[in-house]
This record gives sequence, C-alpha cells and structure tokens, in this order.
Amino acid sequence: MAPQGKLDLDPEVVRTARRLAARAAEPIIGMARSHTTVSVERALLRLAGLTGADDEGRPWANHLADAVRDQVGLEHGLALPVWDALLTGPHATLGDLAQAAARGRVAFRLPSGTDADHARK
Repeated sequence: MAPQGKLDLDPEVVRTARRLAARAAEPIIGMARSHTTVSVERALLRLAGLTGADDEGRPWANHLADAVRDQVGLEHGLALPVWDALLTGPHATLGDLAQAAARGRVAFRLPSGTDADHARK
C-alpha cells in the first residue's frame, strides 16, 4: 500500500509497529496491574483532589488508604472501593469520606458487576 499521512509512512508498517510495541509492553503492563504500593495509592487520592490533614498533621490520604487496605486490601487498588463508597454512601466529597474513614465509619467493599461498572465511570 502507498505511504499516507503527514509523515508519509506505510500504514501496514505502522500497524505492525503498534502490534509489536503492544506485545513488548505486555509483561510490564501485567506487572504494573498486579503490583501497587501504599505510596502509589495515596498519590492517586491526591491526584483525585484529596488534600489536607487531621489536627495531628496526618494526611487524609493516609487515613483513607489505610482504611481501604485494612478492609479490602490494596491488591486491586483503592480507586474502585473508594469510588464505590462515594456512590453508595452518604459522603458528598472525597474529603468527607476520608474523615469518616479516619473515624472508622465507612465500610469499604470491592464491588462487582454493575456496581463496579458504575464506580469505574
């Protein structure tokens, strides 16, 4: 097929390169999906907008990550249980949820089916 596009590349060569790149990345992506750390999960909460700390200076992200880890573990990440709790509970914001979790007033779960789909949106 004749080269196309701004770079004048053969589309078949581009498809082959993309396929090979995806194949080369598979082991790394698989490892990243199955390994996380508390630091990574806390960073996710901060990126989602969770800021501040309690009166003793302990960040709300630490409280929330620890509560999720203690109840459902972190091997699946904490986004799904946290977003599920926001959708199904009375907490209007991530900050409210973190404060309630620090007081032991949140029951986290690892949702499945349509509940998981809703939490992912």
